[in-house]
Amino acid sequence: MKPSDVQKRWSTDQLIMGVEVPEWFNLLQRNKYRIDPTYLHRAAWISAWSLPITLAGRSEDAMYGRQLAAMEGLSPTPLFVLGHWRSGTTHLHNLLGRAPGHTFTNVMQVVFPTCFLVADQILPKLLPNALGETRTYDNVKQGWHEAAEDEIALAKLTGLSPYISFMFPGNASKYEKYIDFLEASGDERARWKDAFLYFLKKVSLQTGGKRIVVKSCTHTARIRLLLEMFPNAKFVHIHRHPYEVYASTLHMRRHTDWENFFQVPEMDWDVERKRQTLLLGQRIFDRVIEDRHLIPKENFVEIRYEELCGNEFSWIERIYKQFEFDNWPATKAALAPYVEGLKGYQRNALTIGEEDREDVYREWRAVFDEYGYDREYAV
Repeated sequence: MKPSDVQKRWSTDQLIMGVEVPEWFNLLQRNKYRIDPTYLHRAAWISAWSLPITLAGRSEDAMYGRQLAAMEGLSPTPLFVLGHWRSGTTHLHNLLGRAPGHTFTNVMQVVFPTCFLVADQILPKLLPNALGETRTYDNVKQGWHEAAEDEIALAKLTGLSPYISFMFPGNASKYEKYIDFLEASGDERARWKDAFLYFLKKVSLQTGGKRIVVKSCTHTARIRLLLEMFPNAKFVHIHRHPYEVYASTLHMRRHTDWENFFQVPEMDWDVERKRQTLLLGQRIFDRVIEDRHLIPKENFVEIRYEELCGNEFSWIERIYKQFEFDNWPATKAALAPYVEGLKGYQRNALTIGEEDREDVYREWRAVFDEYGYDREYAV
């Protein structure tokens, strides 16, 4: 790839921002310190932040370590929002996480997973302009205490995440197994579970024991792993027409990939991005279709994206009744301002070419068959 093809070179909006020194250098070592000169400033930026973050993390351990260690499990059990990227998972995360007695993992927590308890009142004031008003790839509101994917935290805590492949595209194949962990070692699975529980305990501690609504699209392929940890967890799976999911995911990755690279891709990245999107999507869809039957029926709800939009109250009420959650009238009142604020929201206008439609139908055929999506659907 020619230097002139590089996009967003000076972006410092990396997912790995907030990692501590040991994990950062372990990650660099595992990728043989192969940082392209084009992105040395990004590595310097992450390195500079890692030292104060590590010191803050040690301070947090000293202050809260015993309290966290004394917490047995997680109560109440989490509620997991499942779904491929761009299926409406963020919308559902916001709806369920804003309910009384519920909370969601937020940007502050996932960016600084080892020190957010001590830094929550400090870092947002030091970095008031670090976040744009909306995400770079859509019009969803962004802020330090808005909903965010916990996978961003887990990538920093463990290094066992497919998101690392977006930073080191030359080693992408090494990280694909962490989509579902079926090919991961026993030690890797145990380490990931420990880190995940540690992170959720901290969120629970900070929010006074509220039910945590967890949303990371990668969890859609991890039902078996999540049930091992939380056999009584609740799950809501949202799905959307595969053509729209594919087109919107590519649009998102045209932004986020270039924001996170530490290596300039050697291949034609437009082609590789499509291949990766199809591959990761296939693994996610195969897993959720095969493994959802493992969830007790009373703990599982499925929603079509187009049925949720415009019918938010009826669907959340239905979820509340199935999961036997209390106080629906108060929940409806609490959600009203958020739902009202959605009026006028502009979705991205996207298209998909005929060749891509054929690829999506071939690779994601199971979704079309399982949920009755129309092959001739026009995006």
